[in-house]
Amino acid sequence: MDNKTTDNRKINKWAFWPAIVILITFILSGVIWTEEVGAVMTKLLYGMADYFGAYINLLSLVFIFLAVVFLIGRYGDVIIGGKDAKPEYSMASWCAMSICSGIGTGLLFWAMGEPIFHFMTTPAAMGEAGSRRAGIFAVAQAMWDWSFVQYCMYAICGAAFAIICYNRKKNLSFNSIVESATGKKIGWLNTLVTAVVIFCLMGATSNSMGVGLMQIGAGLEAAFGIPQSAVTWLFAAVFVTAIFVLSCVSGIGKGLKLVSSACMYFFFFLLAYVFIFGNTEFITKITSESIGFIVDNWGTQTTMANAMAADDKWFADWIVQYWASFIVYAPVIGMFLARMGRGRSVRTFMLVQILVPSFFCILWIGVFGGQTIYLQTSGTLDVWEAVSSAGMQATVFQIIGTLPFSKIITVMFLCTVTLSFCTLADPMASVAATLSVNGLSAEDEAPRRQKILVGCILGGTAYTLVATGGINSVKGMFTLVGLLQSIVLIMCAIVLFRYAKKCFYLPNSGYLEVPEERGQE
Repeated sequence: MDNKTTDNRKINKWAFWPAIVILITFILSGVIWTEEVGAVMTKLLYGMADYFGAYINLLSLVFIFLAVVFLIGRYGDVIIGGKDAKPEYSMASWCAMSICSGIGTGLLFWAMGEPIFHFMTTPAAMGEAGSRRAGIFAVAQAMWDWSFVQYCMYAICGAAFAIICYNRKKNLSFNSIVESATGKKIGWLNTLVTAVVIFCLMGATSNSMGVGLMQIGAGLEAAFGIPQSAVTWLFAAVFVTAIFVLSCVSGIGKGLKLVSSACMYFFFFLLAYVFIFGNTEFITKITSESIGFIVDNWGTQTTMANAMAADDKWFADWIVQYWASFIVYAPVIGMFLARMGRGRSVRTFMLVQILVPSFFCILWIGVFGGQTIYLQTSGTLDVWEAVSSAGMQATVFQIIGTLPFSKIITVMFLCTVTLSFCTLADPMASVAATLSVNGLSAEDEAPRRQKILVGCILGGTAYTLVATGGINSVKGMFTLVGLLQSIVLIMCAIVLFRYAKKCFYLPNSGYLEVPEERGQE
């Protein structure tokens, strides 16, 4: 079924505009009082990690087990949309969109950045920094941070939305999640949850896009000698905003499908190139040992804290921030991914959403992270010194500069960053626009004008954060809101179990031709 654009739907003003006003107010506060807001956010971040870090870590661990239940249990047999539903996307297109929509520019940036940080600033639980064990841990932890934990969350949320929207004919909104979880229609709670989700989504996405703009600026300087400046970032922001808005307006089956497919070609070319022209022997060995490290220590890697090492803030700076940010993104990315599940079983949906992007991220980090550790330990490039003096966004291109034909590869890497920027911004703008409109079904597209408005707000906010230096002052805030968003995440898990069980025992996987009357669920 083709997605329908519904330009006559009404905007949920009480959810959308208060969230936008509060977001802009907070962003401006970070811009005007950068150091003060940054200090407060840092203090709150470490306080949250100390008092609620264990909760966030354990919740992340629980979601891995919940995902396994659906992968091996009978409720995974439920067909999304009923037995007669046909998949709308080929497996290749589906995999490409699943990988790209959850990665954005982050993997490109941190596949090289995170391992060097872990290697040189190793947590107390892992021994001496710069050691052999620290190197294997560094790559393994980066692999784990970017793989199964987040995708288990995304898959559970996506399957929850898919079942209630396609099988039970509910609207594609968080109102449906709240009502399905509580069994009641609570108007003010629906509006509040929607507003909070819009605020979290727009804030976190703007922050991620800001990092992407910084990386594009560093790439332009490395490839063409264009100095990084507010003007450079402005042109980059206008360019990429135009691309992802056009992609978003054209719909998931056209724009994102095309951009994701193009992005995957760049991904695979760069992956093969670095593997072949980097130190292949070192890359294969450290990748193998890092995967083995994960097999032995994945529970510890998920729940590591600073027990008996109170001065060690590694866990707060890394895994708590990662898990909390995934909690922020999970319900909204899940809402987007649900639209690709029609015609697939819940088990197939979760296998694709978890395994495909996880294996890709592990492979990518093994190659790029392994090459980074090699450069540092061999003395070819002092990566840590480059990070300290030039920043991670510039160091990424110094690492690429050590390879043959570095100018050409730098340009290709820059193109990949730009496309990845769009594959993150497109679905997030689409979800934010969908959230702000009443009564959309899973087959409907949000109004074009709302997508354009949301896209412009995201692009403008990202540019403002980068150009004013406010990005570092506000980034901690969107980790803190993960604590609040965890309630929505838990609701999604409850809805998935409740409705998968219900649909399993009903004919045709519980598929309804028309929506049930409210209250019969």
